[in-house]
Amino acid sequence: MATRTDPAADVRDEIMAASGAPELLDKIWFHKTAAAVIDADRCVGCGSCIAACPSRSLTVGADGTPTLVRMCTGCSACWDYCPMAGFRPEKLNHQDPENPVGEALAVSARAVERPGGAQDGGAVTQLLATLMDRGFIDAAILTQKVDAFIGKPLLATSPEQVRDTAGSVYHQSHALTMLNQKAPAGVERIAFVGTPCQISGLRALQKFPWENRDTLASRVTLAVGLFCTRSFDPMKLLPAVAAAGVPLGQVEKIDIREGQLIAAGAGGEELMARPVKEFHGASLRGCDECADFAALGADLVVGNVGSEPGASTVLIRTDAGMDAWVKAAGAFDETPLGDLSAVDRLARKNLDRAKGNLQRDYDPAGPLWISYEEHLDEYEGTDREPEPPPPHRSHHYTVAC
Repeated sequence: MATRTDPAADVRDEIMAASGAPELLDKIWFHKTAAAVIDADRCVGCGSCIAACPSRSLTVGADGTPTLVRMCTGCSACWDYCPMAGFRPEKLNHQDPENPVGEALAVSARAVERPGGAQDGGAVTQLLATLMDRGFIDAAILTQKVDAFIGKPLLATSPEQVRDTAGSVYHQSHALTMLNQKAPAGVERIAFVGTPCQISGLRALQKFPWENRDTLASRVTLAVGLFCTRSFDPMKLLPAVAAAGVPLGQVEKIDIREGQLIAAGAGGEELMARPVKEFHGASLRGCDECADFAALGADLVVGNVGSEPGASTVLIRTDAGMDAWVKAAGAFDETPLGDLSAVDRLARKNLDRAKGNLQRDYDPAGPLWISYEEHLDEYEGTDREPEPPPPHRSHHYTVAC
């Protein structure tokens, strides 16, 4: 094995080396996870690390990335549950490279009573509001638009709150962070809506729970995924759209359709339609390593690819997904969707992109867990290698030691 260094080594490592008493095998502190993911510009904003932290030591910082708010215990959970670090999503999701869309029943759907501001056929909003109206779920974790560029996570506990979140925003809101909050009384059945990386993080938390950690992951009874090729950093997307000559104050909606990034005004008028590849620099760099376009771990997956404008493509993957769709009967005008070639093309393109950017093996049959040492070996010397963390990541420990 080639000699390599740990860019996140600090005073703790010096003490261990001097004392000859190493820590437990693969004990990982948050600043090491951050060095490999956040500081290496690979974070996809899923919020898995925050949801997994048993001491609730993490939150979203002012820069929009996870940060410590109290002492890290070195439990390694932030590493273990990060889809960019500690586990292989392709293994967790049993991804078949020959069928990257996965097995599903496909329909094209339009909400009978389309919620105001809804994207395409309004499938996600109408589904959740209907299930809540009919008493099948108590709450939903989803992303609420702050504006066209920025979203925030929300635990919606009424159909009205769900309908108020209608419309897509291409900003990762760290929705999984809501799992580490206390649930209101009476909230036992939760629907979760998220991108593929968020669904993978949720499934990892559900499949490998910690006995003494109380999160809302165990109460999520329905996981709704979203087609996703990439998300954007709003602080980069805003100036990029402005540079294209679009008055930012007039933008009410951002959409991606047929390879175009579209900015629309309050009346739906098109302010800009440019190839989405022109805005690659504003996207989250870690998204280039994601092989999962169609949220393989979800019960239901929704997107606009494969359906006519004004309709949503819905892939029903599991019994829980089918049960939810049946319980929402009458809320949609739907037709079977036999041609998924457009979805398949994007899924394969996403997979090929990931294989080209991952510095580890893409291996659905490989070991599920990836150690920090293995990550250093695979990523050192690449343009995605772990970076030395900024001083604030180790400040507490430097002072204490």
